[in-house]
Amino acid sequence: MQVRSVSAASSVYKAPAKLFTVAEALAALKLNSRLKVNIKDSAANVTSQLNAMKDIQAQISQITLTSTTDKLNLNSTQLKQYEKILSKLPDNSLVLTDTFSALNGNISILRENNAKINKMVVTPASDPTAKQTISPWDAQLWSKSVNGKFEIQTQITTTVAGTATTPSTSTVNNQTQTVQPGTTAPKFITFEDTQALAANYMGLKALDDMGMLSGIEAFKGSSITTTIAQGKALSSLFNKYSTEFYLNIRDTTSNISKNIDFIASSNKKLTGITQIGNIRPLEITRDQNRKADLALSKMKNPYSIKYSG
Repeated sequence: MQVRSVSAASSVYKAPAKLFTVAEALAALKLNSRLKVNIKDSAANVTSQLNAMKDIQAQISQITLTSTTDKLNLNSTQLKQYEKILSKLPDNSLVLTDTFSALNGNISILRENNAKINKMVVTPASDPTAKQTISPWDAQLWSKSVNGKFEIQTQITTTVAGTATTPSTSTVNNQTQTVQPGTTAPKFITFEDTQALAANYMGLKALDDMGMLSGIEAFKGSSITTTIAQGKALSSLFNKYSTEFYLNIRDTTSNISKNIDFIASSNKKLTGITQIGNIRPLEITRDQNRKADLALSKMKNPYSIKYSG
């Protein structure tokens, strides 16, 4: 039989990549410094050789652990020191044990490696029950803690060096404050991260469910723009604490109609309601319309009602 052609795909065999232990990888790279290696070893061996692997990190493609339940136990300084090596591990591979001040001091590194962190253990300071102030942006990160007491801070006020004619800036928790020139006195532009509460309410709920949320700082007049689902979640959470908060609802006609009773009961907290998407008449009963009359007066766009009963 005459063979006319052979498919390239059927004639090429690609051997699986060789897996090295850390010790084998270090030895192999002494013989061939350009070799690319995949490492599979125990968490204990990987941890003990982090410093040695730092010198060959460019040659390491990935690191897996021999047991999927095994974790690397590190502190936040080690996470920062060996970040490039640790980035080659699978997600949920790290357990961090450190003081709150050390963890919070490395918060930018923790954020970048959030997916790699499986859990955090906050070691006791002078007062292990002391409330630790965190930003709502980091609620989901801190919800990986197995202990601690956290208070959400929604506004930060610091002193910024500068005058009305000589602007200056100050950075706090990776947010920048600026003093701008004014006619008679400096005008301070501060940041507020109250909006992060809406985006991170699941992290807040996780902290609260574990008994680690000790309070939420008052919003100082700020309102949060949420969907109705987010507004409900925030309301049930924040009503546990002495916290003033205000909602600016943005949601579809359908969701507003279905949740008109919640909207009516939240009248005092509402700063506005905006229909989004395909705007149609609200489908509510006459009784619901009567109860929600004051709340619906805060609608930002024209609306009509189709009585459902």
